[in-house]
This record gives sequence, structure tokens and C-alpha cells, in this order.
Amino acid sequence: MRNHTMGRWGITRAALVVSVMLGSGLAVQAGSIDIFSDDANSTGGLGSFTGSLAYEFDPIADLGFLTVTLTNTSDPDNGGYITGFVFNIASADDDAFATFTSGSHPFENLTDGGLRAEPFDTFDAGAALGGAFLGGGSPTEGIAVGDTGIFEFDVMAFDAADLTALSFLTGGQYEFNFIVRFKGFENGDSDKVPATIIPLPPALAWGGLGLLGAMFGARRMRRSL
Repeated sequence: MRNHTMGRWGITRAALVVSVMLGSGLAVQAGSIDIFSDDANSTGGLGSFTGSLAYEFDPIADLGFLTVTLTNTSDPDNGGYITGFVFNIASADDDAFATFTSGSHPFENLTDGGLRAEPFDTFDAGAALGGAFLGGGSPTEGIAVGDTGIFEFDVMAFDAADLTALSFLTGGQYEFNFIVRFKGFENGDSDKVPATIIPLPPALAWGGLGLLGAMFGARRMRRSL
């Protein structure tokens, strides 16, 4: 569960900290941010990706809209497919959630046990083949090497107007808050790969996100698996 002591001022302050830290080289647009695979922290060292998160708020519908774009950049010699992804939401709303509404690939909305992403804990939202991040079945309907997938979510929270694309990379007290799942490599292995943002060096990029995550972590308890 989350604790409301953070408040709107806390969110604003956290955003200011990130903007100051990243202002010297990281290209962050008002509603979108580029993401890249944090290959050094993957579980298998096989999968890689590039992509983006774009977020906008519609005051008439009172809804946020998140677009996740992922391109599979894994080694073509070993193949592999992106079969799902999970993320957290940096909202002060206990009941904030994101619902998968449409996509270029037949992913399904994730709820409850489908959001388990061991060894990275359980997340707030996501989409995957078969309705489970760790689910079985054939991966060949996922995003193949060299291909791109686009996925849309509705976001509901009382502070949805204050969220940004960065809110879905820093949504909890976890070290990593956006994880991409790979399956179907030629060698039979699978992989789980966190997202990062560059061109800052990885240690500095995650140090900045870690500071923001710590701020939000003050109002959020770790979910049990």
C-alpha cells in the first residue's frame, strides 16, 4: 500500500530534483522519454531493447494515456522475442492503476499474479502474452528481433494530471521499476531486462532515479510476492 504523506508538493519537489540532475545531457520531452535496456542488470545477459514512454492527460475524460514503444535489439544470431513488460506508477493515489487497452501484438492486461516478475518483485501494471509476465506458451507472437511493438494504457489516479512519462520508471522503492521479458532464444534460455535512460552513464542515471525512487519509497510499502 501507499502512504499519502508525500503529497503533491513531494511529487513536484522530486520532479525538480530529476530535472536539475538530468538537465545537462538527458533529452526528456514534456510528455515522453527514451528508454534503453540496462544490459548489465539483466538476469540472462541475452535480451536488449530500445523504446520510449509517452504520457498525456485528458482533463475531459479525466484519464491519463500511456504509450509504451519497444524495439527488440537482441543479437539476431540468438533470436529471442519480447513477450511482456511490467512497471510501477509513481502516484500518491493508493488506487492508481493502468489498464492495457490496445497494442500491435496480442499481449493481455496483467493483474494480480500476472504481475509477478521474479526476481524483481511484483509490479503495478503491465502487459504480456498469455496474461502473465512469467507465463508459458509460445513466444513467437511476441516482438521479434528488429521489430517494434506499440502498447496503449489508460491510467487512472486522482493525481493523473501530475504524472509524467518518468512516473512509470520511478514508481516504487524498487531498484528497477520497468522490466521487459524475453523468451524463445535459440539456446533455449529466457531473460528479464530492466529499463534505463541514457546518455548519462548507467551509474549516474540510476543514481538519479534512485534518489527519486527513495522519495516515493517513503510513501510505499513493498508488495509481498
